[in-house]
Amino acid sequence: MRIRNFRRSKVVAGLIALLALTLVACGVSSDNSSDTIRLGLSPDEDSAAVLAKYEPLVDYLSQATGLRVEPYVGADYTAVIEALNSGHLDMAWFGPSEYVLASQRVNGGVEPFASAIQSDDTVPYRSSFIVRSDSGINGPADFQGKVVAFTDPASTSGHIFGQYALAEAGYDPDSLFSQIVYSGSHDASLLSLLNGRVDVAAISSRKIPEFINSGVAGQDEIKTVFESPVIPPDPITYRADLPQDKKELLRHAFLDQTPALSAALEGTGFSHFGLANDSDYDVVRTAYEVTGLEPAL
Repeated sequence: MRIRNFRRSKVVAGLIALLALTLVACGVSSDNSSDTIRLGLSPDEDSAAVLAKYEPLVDYLSQATGLRVEPYVGADYTAVIEALNSGHLDMAWFGPSEYVLASQRVNGGVEPFASAIQSDDTVPYRSSFIVRSDSGINGPADFQGKVVAFTDPASTSGHIFGQYALAEAGYDPDSLFSQIVYSGSHDASLLSLLNGRVDVAAISSRKIPEFINSGVAGQDEIKTVFESPVIPPDPITYRADLPQDKKELLRHAFLDQTPALSAALEGTGFSHFGLANDSDYDVVRTAYEVTGLEPAL
């Protein structure tokens, strides 16, 4: 767990500047064969859990495209951006704020071509501030002097939109909280809250039902006291310089709504993929501007 003094205009840039990513050691393949696609996934939970959740989708993509799809889970949110920038990845499933960062960082550019559409029975995608039910905290006015856990400086729901919601409500996180902790993942933030290490945790609203259904947190143990506006869907992106034939294969694999794709997405919280455009993420750029968090790297 990382604890930092919060300086909004430098958090993301500082993280990138200090990031020393050894790609092979982190598990990124150096295989550059023409039949291989290397897919980056963000570590919104334990890497083993991420790989297990998306293994059926990876298998589906390999079958649908005829290419060998290799998944990679970044050590942190910016590791996927760096791996894509260095040419060790061909495509990535980003969170919205990561995409905005990648669009500025990756040499040659990245192109969003699909967006992950949530299943009808899932909750809207927001940044949710949760507390222990017995904490006596009922909203941002009660956050004064408390310790908060965000997940990662580049996380959309675990940081950026949480900061955005507070700023839009008239609160300055620099003076609101006594300490800001970066836990590394949504589940780590929840555990920090349950263990009493922090008073407030900002996590993805999509994670809360998972935590309760899995028994990690009891229904009566936690409560949501503040939420951000709805966040745009996760973009699926590929490098702009990826060969056109591979782009077409991937576009069809993601956007053709087939029974095989539906089956591959079971258990992920997503039902299918829609079209994505860069302008869909202008609200994320606005969030960066309002909070003073700078996406330029």
